[in-house]
Amino acid sequence: MVKAVIFDMDGVIVDSEPVYLEWLRGFLKECQVAVSKEELMGMVGISSQNYQKNLERWWRRSGKRLPQGETPCQMFDRYTAKQDFSPDALKNPHVTPLFEELKARGIRIALASSSSMNDIRKIVKGTGLFPYLDLIVSGADFAESKPNPEIYLHTMDRLGVGRESCIAVEDSEYGIQAAKRAGIFVVAKKEERFGFSQKEADAQIQDLDQLLGLLEVLP
Repeated sequence: MVKAVIFDMDGVIVDSEPVYLEWLRGFLKECQVAVSKEELMGMVGISSQNYQKNLERWWRRSGKRLPQGETPCQMFDRYTAKQDFSPDALKNPHVTPLFEELKARGIRIALASSSSMNDIRKIVKGTGLFPYLDLIVSGADFAESKPNPEIYLHTMDRLGVGRESCIAVEDSEYGIQAAKRAGIFVVAKKEERFGFSQKEADAQIQDLDQLLGLLEVLP
């Protein structure tokens, strides 16, 4: 019996990945830092730690100097702070009714995202999902985030559930790998825009409105 569902955020709860990618593209162009399309697409779904490392690596490669005492990530944060962003407009249309039904069934709901806690809270607040969540965990608080399983092991421990009574909902390859390495049944929300491999997932759904039907047939 499923006692808890752990959701990824970007690409599952909100369709934020194309927005973040466009921001990054615009930021790098403005700063005249050249990267390939493959490098840019590779930023989708990675941990905040690796995101920062890649930005710094690209900066060094470009030979550009940084303002004293500032990192590329801090510069990018200032850039994104000026962008129009409505989390509610990006919210998956099926997520609120799904969360309502999960709560009605007594199933606990957690969010385990590689994003920073500050970014997660902005999204959750902007989508009105705080009341449904039993736990929020940020991968930025660990030495390594996804595909390292630690974020999932920590989330299960905090929820007080075992891997046999928990499922994860992910879209990215790294997220799926993290949940699988934690021994969790993984449901992949279909995503074909970024070249993710979802072959390691135990099941796949087109969208979140199919998750309840899947829960009905799980042993």
